[in-house]
Amino acid sequence: MDIPSFIQSRPIIAHTPLGNSLTFKQMTGHEGLSQLFEFEVELLADNFNLDLKQLLGKPLTLEIATTSATRYLSGLIVRCVMVGRESGTSRNYVYKATVKPWLWYLTQTSDNKIFQQKTIPDIIKEVLGEYGYPFETKLTGSYRSWEYCVQYQETDFAFVSRLMEHEGIYYYFKHDKGQHTLVMTDDIALHSPVPGYESIPYYGPDRVSTPQEEYVSMWEISAQITPDGYATVDYDFTKPGASLDAVSKRPGGSEPGNLEMFEWQGGFQEAQHGEHYARVRLEELQSIQEQDLGLSNARGLAPGHLFTLRNHPRKAENREYLVVSVNYRMSVGGYSTGSGSEEFYEESFSALPSSIQYRAPRVTPIPRTHGPQTARVVGPAGKEIWTDKYGRIKIQFHWDRYGQKNESSSCWVRVSSPWAGGGFGGLQLPRINDEVVVDFIGGCPDRPVVLGRVYNANNMPPVELPASATQSGFRSQSVYGDPSMCNKMIFEDALGCELVHMRAQKDMCDEVVNDHSHSVGCNYAVEVGEHYSIKAKTLGVEIADTTSMVLNGATTVNRKSYTEDTKGVVIETTTGDVTRSTTGVLTNVQTGLQALTEVGAVGHYLLGGYGSVHVGNVKKTIFGNVG
Repeated sequence: MDIPSFIQSRPIIAHTPLGNSLTFKQMTGHEGLSQLFEFEVELLADNFNLDLKQLLGKPLTLEIATTSATRYLSGLIVRCVMVGRESGTSRNYVYKATVKPWLWYLTQTSDNKIFQQKTIPDIIKEVLGEYGYPFETKLTGSYRSWEYCVQYQETDFAFVSRLMEHEGIYYYFKHDKGQHTLVMTDDIALHSPVPGYESIPYYGPDRVSTPQEEYVSMWEISAQITPDGYATVDYDFTKPGASLDAVSKRPGGSEPGNLEMFEWQGGFQEAQHGEHYARVRLEELQSIQEQDLGLSNARGLAPGHLFTLRNHPRKAENREYLVVSVNYRMSVGGYSTGSGSEEFYEESFSALPSSIQYRAPRVTPIPRTHGPQTARVVGPAGKEIWTDKYGRIKIQFHWDRYGQKNESSSCWVRVSSPWAGGGFGGLQLPRINDEVVVDFIGGCPDRPVVLGRVYNANNMPPVELPASATQSGFRSQSVYGDPSMCNKMIFEDALGCELVHMRAQKDMCDEVVNDHSHSVGCNYAVEVGEHYSIKAKTLGVEIADTTSMVLNGATTVNRKSYTEDTKGVVIETTTGDVTRSTTGVLTNVQTGLQALTEVGAVGHYLLGGYGSVHVGNVKKTIFGNVG
């Protein structure tokens, strides 16, 4: 594009680490909102032995004369090529430098890292701060704190890019001599024009002469259909009945109307946050609805800056715009011939009316996990179990290089149960140092859930394997106790050795609301180390065969009444004294023959009256004296 005569004498100067050894020849490049700029700069030198490695990572600045002040385009040299001689007769050699922003370095590093209880701007500042280059935040929005945010198998650039895109933050670069500054913003009201370029005229292809001012020579007007509604929904298990859906609508949308985008798992747990994301998503879609294209020789058109178009025959176009992107083409002429006839400067650009809030498109994918993985259960030092009221636990992933294997290594993570209901179900909390199997809801690394547990070399199975492979069951371990202290229930399924073994480390309590029965096919033995008691309203015992009781200590029986019915022979043998004391009437009724044998001295003492009635024959045989 033609350069006005009043700035043709103002060259474009390249500032490199090699000083005057390199001079500017030409440049093509692209720069845009929320994009890494890239400039391909051709430089000339009369030396073909320049050390290219001395240029890598060093700043290159183009100093561009404008109608009002000097404009700079500055970046870092990330690649350098010695192309060869400029022409067959030239003494100059062409070097080509690829120039990118310092933010490009973030594409060369990847990591897995966990951030907790931080806002997205705080996370971004933490990541960018590790690089030591200048950046600014010009934000007006209020940003929620994220309980848990994971950088997962992605570059630092992809991580901060997707976070900014999600929140509606976008960026551009401010260029100065020797450096450039990353500027992050979220509001169109925070943009301003490049000084001297507040207003730029339009002169179309039907102009009769070359204007003596910088101008826009081509202006393409565009309009396209975009959705006029955006709906998003999420779920929070702490409020399972809450309605976490949000909708943003654009009034007076274009035909055909009622076009709505819907997103499940919008990334929020509060309704007001959902409203923010729905609005940002709709603004993102509207940002492409009216982007116009232009061609200009104005050296002050820069992404992130405003300008007002004037002199366009369509009056509606004469308004303020935000420059979204620029493609640069510039040259200072041919050094080999000494002619300046090739001097050239042109910018093709896209612009958005400043009445529309710009949002960067969400082009950076959210990383997804591919199947479950394992992690280690962690908690405070000295604890064996660490949980909250929901039975959640803390974990540390094997890929986490920064976690300290404590209660701060992760968010609280829910634990799956084979049975989970309202106040009923199964509960087995993973303990610290257990290895658990973790999956992720929707494959999102920000949403882990524990599905199970696995053994490892430090946490071996409770039986020797494969020798005891026929055994199954459960074995717990006393908290803070010796490893041998446990409750367990073991099933032995070896043929001919089948066994169910239950053990309580201390107490065992059975509570039966109604009937409780035992059926034993063979022997039944109970061994009690101390006291054994039975309390029942009625007690019935039926012994089909022999009963044997051995009472090695004193026996006391307290009973209200006693009835004993024996069919058959009763033999009582007592070694030692027997004392029977009856208070009240004692009646002995003997039907049949009674034989009483008394060996040794016998004394009968009767106090009070005595009567004896004998029915039938009585025979007494007395050996010894009777007195």
